[in-house]
Amino acid sequence: MASQLKKYGLFVILIGLSFSSYWFFYRSHWGVSINKEHHWKYSFQPKSVISFNTIDWKNSKEKQTISEEQKASNLIFQTEFNLKDYTKIREGFLEFEYKNSVKVLINGLECTSIKRNLITSSLEGNHIRIEEYWRPRKLTLTQKMLSSSLKNGKNSITIIITNVEDIKTVESSKKQLSFLTKGQGNHLETNFKIQKPPRYFSESNLPIFKINTNNSVIPDEPKINASLNVINLSSKINKLLDPANSYNIKIERRGNTSQTFSKKSYGFNVYNNQGLKTSVKLLGMPASKKWVLYGPYADKSLIRNTLTYSIYHQMGNYAPRTQFVNLVINNNYRGIYVLTEKIQLSLNHLNIPPFTINKNDSSLFSGGYLLEIDRNEWKGVYPPFNDTSATPTSYMVKAPKRKKINPLIEQVIKTQFNAFEQHLYENDNIYNYLDINSFVDYLIITEFTKNIDGYCLSTFLYNKDISKKTPKFYLGPIWDYNFSLGLTDYREGYNPEGYVYNSTKYIPFWWKKLLADKIFNAALKKRYFELRKTILSNQNINNTIDSLVSLLEKSNSLNFEKWPVLNASEFWPNYYLGKTYLDEINYLKKWIKDRLYFLDNNIFSKKNIRYYQIAILNNKEWMTKIKTKAKKRNISVEDMINIDAKYMVEKQ
Repeated sequence: MASQLKKYGLFVILIGLSFSSYWFFYRSHWGVSINKEHHWKYSFQPKSVISFNTIDWKNSKEKQTISEEQKASNLIFQTEFNLKDYTKIREGFLEFEYKNSVKVLINGLECTSIKRNLITSSLEGNHIRIEEYWRPRKLTLTQKMLSSSLKNGKNSITIIITNVEDIKTVESSKKQLSFLTKGQGNHLETNFKIQKPPRYFSESNLPIFKINTNNSVIPDEPKINASLNVINLSSKINKLLDPANSYNIKIERRGNTSQTFSKKSYGFNVYNNQGLKTSVKLLGMPASKKWVLYGPYADKSLIRNTLTYSIYHQMGNYAPRTQFVNLVINNNYRGIYVLTEKIQLSLNHLNIPPFTINKNDSSLFSGGYLLEIDRNEWKGVYPPFNDTSATPTSYMVKAPKRKKINPLIEQVIKTQFNAFEQHLYENDNIYNYLDINSFVDYLIITEFTKNIDGYCLSTFLYNKDISKKTPKFYLGPIWDYNFSLGLTDYREGYNPEGYVYNSTKYIPFWWKKLLADKIFNAALKKRYFELRKTILSNQNINNTIDSLVSLLEKSNSLNFEKWPVLNASEFWPNYYLGKTYLDEINYLKKWIKDRLYFLDNNIFSKKNIRYYQIAILNNKEWMTKIKTKAKKRNISVEDMINIDAKYMVEKQ
């Protein structure tokens, strides 16, 4: 009996070995034909003519700096690989530096080409493969491409890089060619990383925005024609192929520093069938012609802009409205974006009297205008040249558009702005020229978030009526707070202590003048105290954060699959490098708590009863005791807070 069992066992083992051998030798698997350590020969060639027969190849293994003269050429890499049976090749992909626009030739035949910024389809059936847009970029070589170009024996592969002007150095390695091949006959180097199971995007609890550019690159400018499909079925999960509302749009990349990030942000306008700009409502927000799709990238919390706009709105101010969406461009998943209405003058946005010019007399005009303080061409005349504490303010008319105003109107606006700055600089009737409440709220939101770009970039100022003899300026709306709330590793952005208003000479002199003024200081302390009890209370801020995070709960993992920025060993410009999304949210909450503690201690002294009232209100343990004592004494919680706060002051 035992011998029979041994025979059966041996038989089973032989069958297993046979099956394993068959699976090993005949299965389809990914293997590497040219690995990343391999060095390719290379050459620079004129863009107009490329003759592979006469190229003088270089074989340097060291990085070579590209000269200005070479930047006008194409950079060509070439090497060889061997195949025993090319008919077994099912698919391939080439990995290379993500900044390169390339053409790929095998045995002299062009297989494919791709522009650096072209977003290509990853659609497979009714779902989209999520591929990391990271280093390196992977270019798919289909079986159809390969079957007409490959051969048995020695093959050559050529990469032509056409955007040499964007590259600083030549590196002859770090270009990998891999094939999906049936069986082991081609003797490819096995690479199990290639076989990592892909993740897919097919549905979302967030609205889905699908943009199609008809195989065109979205440029920095000008805007190009595209279509937008919005899938937003509030009653159920949105699926990729669900019915959608369709719009004609023109789209471009937007931003300054953000354009250097892999995840781009976009601006778009909506057009009707006659090709005219038109206002539309999107995701329940008021109708607008101008929209932004902001792609949070360095902000790994994904919510800094939205959180700040929400807090500012809760403070009673107009702030741009936002909605989170999952964005798809050319059937390629792009991650979580924030649909944001652009700042504009209208009834449902920044609501001030519209700017109008008399049709019969262009010297007669009325209504409001909006100024932007940023890297602009107009310069204020204050402070005078002998005062080097600050540089003159750079500003420009944001609305109405400059093409709609004549030189006379431009001069009136400049004169009014100069009058505002003069009275502020000389501390002469300054509150006839500025609205103290809007200036106080802007300072509070900018210092609460410690926005390192605050005051001098993306800052807006408006006058409601150009026709009034004494112009009065209001500050707002706010815009672009993605580098705030402890994010940056420079300009002390990570430090919950310190102020922005005095951090650089490029910040307008206004703030030092205002903070030296007793009226402004009194208004600031009063407003901050009221906000710390309500809108800026620790509890309200944490509740607001939690509500935003809950919206992203089912989508943030896919976003970070696409953009793997978490758990990085270094990542500019971030100070904190969380390993998980929860780490980033916890850091944000702690930073805000520490920031508010700093502001409490600096706006109020510890001899001030309001300081202790705030401290008690924002301490859960103290508040529990306060409620117990109030109940015992049969007085209100507010009265009990005042009693304890007064006692704490007296102890100092």
